[in-house]
Amino acid sequence: MWIKLALATACGAAIGIERELHDKPAGLRTNMLICVGSALITMVSLHVALSYAERQVNIADPGRIAAQIVSGIGFLGAGTIIQARGSVHGLTTAATIWVMAGIGLAIGSGAFAPAIATTVILLGTLAAVGWLEGHLTPRRHFVYFHVAADRRPGLIDEINNLADREKISLDDFGMKRNDKGVTIDFALTLPTRRRDALIDGLLDLPGVRDVRVNE
Repeated sequence: MWIKLALATACGAAIGIERELHDKPAGLRTNMLICVGSALITMVSLHVALSYAERQVNIADPGRIAAQIVSGIGFLGAGTIIQARGSVHGLTTAATIWVMAGIGLAIGSGAFAPAIATTVILLGTLAAVGWLEGHLTPRRHFVYFHVAADRRPGLIDEINNLADREKISLDDFGMKRNDKGVTIDFALTLPTRRRDALIDGLLDLPGVRDVRVNE
């Protein structure tokens, strides 16, 4: 029992430290608790099944309690996913939580080698593959745009034309009127080059007084 709980703690800590270093919502404590909790529930599920089997009760299903981990972890993973104006964030964190539950299940059932191997693979996927993606693909930013402009006809059409030239989809944005004109707010996930080009293009539009971005 202690070996299983210690191994679950170590595997959860290994992944949790990597997540903490990248400032992710599910960090050290979260991953440790998920892995240890999954291992404990699996051990309890096996213990209950063996207890019933010793008493010759014909309902000894060793996976009955442990199976609820698979469905229950989905609620925790869903809580890490953020949807904002058409962009979804946190899918990698949710997938990490799901895999951590699987590692805990493996440890709780005594499958130490697969659990350790999966932890190593997960570390490699999060660290090495993440580094490779950053060098092979353009870095993408989730950016909030706040545009202050004078009220005039055709402004929205010009912004949409600018987005089309940069191959950017503006599916959703908000507009408010005030004493000085209008403010337009929208959010996008886009590479650095297109972000800078969109900012320059907005500033060049007639009547646009100010463009603020927040990443």
